[in-house]
Amino acid sequence: MQHNVYIDGLAVGPDQPVRVMGVINLSPESFYQESVVTEEDRLRDVVREMEQAGASVIDVGAASSAPSRVYGTVHVSVDEELERVKTYLPTIVEAASVPVSIDTVHFTVAEVALDIGASLVNDISGLNRERKMAGLVAARGVPVVLMADCDGPCMSIDEAIRALKGSIRTALGAGIARESLITDPGIGFGKPCEADLALIRGLHRFTLLGHPVLVGISRKAFLGELLGAPRPEDRLTGTIAATAIAVARGADMVRAHDVQEAAIASRVGRALRDALPCSRGHEVELIGSCSQEDAAIVLEHIGVDAEAIGRLAKKATGLNILLRGLSAPAALVLKQEMLALGGDAAYHRDVIDFQTKTTDVLLMGNVQQVERLCRVLRRASYFGLQEVGESVSSVLSCWREYHSKKE
Repeated sequence: MQHNVYIDGLAVGPDQPVRVMGVINLSPESFYQESVVTEEDRLRDVVREMEQAGASVIDVGAASSAPSRVYGTVHVSVDEELERVKTYLPTIVEAASVPVSIDTVHFTVAEVALDIGASLVNDISGLNRERKMAGLVAARGVPVVLMADCDGPCMSIDEAIRALKGSIRTALGAGIARESLITDPGIGFGKPCEADLALIRGLHRFTLLGHPVLVGISRKAFLGELLGAPRPEDRLTGTIAATAIAVARGADMVRAHDVQEAAIASRVGRALRDALPCSRGHEVELIGSCSQEDAAIVLEHIGVDAEAIGRLAKKATGLNILLRGLSAPAALVLKQEMLALGGDAAYHRDVIDFQTKTTDVLLMGNVQQVERLCRVLRRASYFGLQEVGESVSSVLSCWREYHSKKE
């Protein structure tokens, strides 16, 4: 269901290597002092070191967002943040051969950073702090990271998902392309340790929103609480462990102070994720069984009529296969065939009167119903349905093989 996002030509998404975003802070008040660099010569060296260690993006922040309650952080004015960006960002952009991101919630700071050469806006407010930010991103045609923001930290997965859905609506309403959105569940920022752990455990749910997922785990306070390590300097081992698990659960990009270690942990996590066959493909995605809540996320992303989402979500507790970019006639045929077999299919609300030419389709049924559908599609010589049947059959075979090995 997810697509790639391109940051100045760099592809980020489920069919790409996990990307590491190296952190450079221009803010002396940042919670982890090792990440702070404010000397031009040292900036050039740090950029080169991060790239050599495996950074695909350099993320630059000029004002700390660490919670004052945890770290006693003194938050600076927008003018101070802007002055730091004007002073140091040109050196970073000049030295970097990878895309540079600006970490800010302020329109004026983002605007100047993009003028200097940044290629990505990382907005921890999810476009909620300053509404002009959405218009800027749309006008410049750059991608944006939307972090879950509930007018403060989101305390549960459901809250974070609701917040991200709201930010996605804001972005799309402002004219930002769906293919330009990266989501961030918002780990840290003063939440209780258990709330952060729950976000990591349930990270796969955020992939259902249909956008690449970025996580920021590096040396955060929940690791300190969990490991009895009050100093950020003592949290590297916990960071590596949590990063590998987050990638295994679906993270496509990790924001890290320690690039080399993050790159190694990401490779391990990605290998573990890829060990689950057919879970995330490009044309066809095997979702398997899911809760009604998760099914509703998928159905909303497809564009199903709001009044039908609740009814259809109840049917999505068996075998679910998502097909991307089918023609409207093909979607209508699949719906009729699945209904005839005792299952169902869901597609965009505008398919029924052909107001949209293409749609994603969610097949909902059991293994036997999907097998029968494949036999029907093999005999269909229209709307590309034979190819659809072959793709679904291949995914189903993979599903069967995986479960036979488990047994």
